[in-house]
Amino acid sequence: MRKHLFTAQTGAALAAGATSAAAMGQYQAVSLDAASGDPAVTGHAQLDVTRAHGGFRILGTVTSFSGCVSLKVVQAHFGLYFGGDQIVRVCGTNRKVPVDAFTHHSDVVLTADIGPGFDSPITKLTGTGG
Repeated sequence: MRKHLFTAQTGAALAAGATSAAAMGQYQAVSLDAASGDPAVTGHAQLDVTRAHGGFRILGTVTSFSGCVSLKVVQAHFGLYFGGDQIVRVCGTNRKVPVDAFTHHSDVVLTADIGPGFDSPITKLTGTGG
């Protein structure tokens, strides 16, 4: 009986000690909203960003409430962005898709696919909570 109790306590201690970076607060929580200004296109991204291999690991979800939205990783300068890569494009009504991506880009933005000027604020990736 003692052996099983010790094993259970050891297992619990190891599980508690093996916490993820997210559980330890070593991640950046990013919440992005994009909308066209009318009900045509609205979307939301909820992301956790961590540092990994000289870049950033991005995990979370992107939701399209209506129309199409795209999550992009970009390089931003003076409030504008250029280049970059599309991580995911989501279209439809109340459609949610998971995100699991890696990037060396410095910023992330959610765009309402209706034309320029309907993006979320550009968010600098840090990978940390502070």
